[in-house]
Amino acid sequence: MTSASTSAAPEPTGAGPADEDWLVTTSLAPHADGSLAPLYAGAARGELTLPFCGECGLAVELEQRACDSCGSTYIDWRAVERVGVVHAATLVHRREPGLIRATGPYPVLDVEVASGHRLVMTTVTASDAAPVIGQPVAIGFRTVGEVAVPAAHLGPFLPASSLPTSETEVST
Repeated sequence: MTSASTSAAPEPTGAGPADEDWLVTTSLAPHADGSLAPLYAGAARGELTLPFCGECGLAVELEQRACDSCGSTYIDWRAVERVGVVHAATLVHRREPGLIRATGPYPVLDVEVASGHRLVMTTVTASDAAPVIGQPVAIGFRTVGEVAVPAAHLGPFLPASSLPTSETEVST
């Protein structure tokens, strides 16, 4: 398990103060406690932390309570490599006033992570195009309110060791 450096608050994206996400308002920030607390705590450290069965090691869904393979209810959260492949993608044109800050279409991706997990996410920075299915992506983080959430880096594929940990380290 490797740890990435933590970075400062994100830089402005041209749409508002530094503490605002490019896509959604802070009212849509997830709660960093509860069953997904390990995911958000890992993201705050720059790690993609996901659940596995503590008995047989099978990758399990984010809020899954028992292993599909062995039935164990022991869930072990651990850092995984921050790379994946686009399994499905769409470009969303609907924008809810007061909730969605984007002024144009934005991508939503279903990413198959190298660990075997599947995560639905958007991109670290604004993009008006959806990637093609099968495109490799690097996984970074967006900050919504005070919570870091996984997001995809589109563009040239980078090895996980050279990934920025937040949008503050992404050049535009």
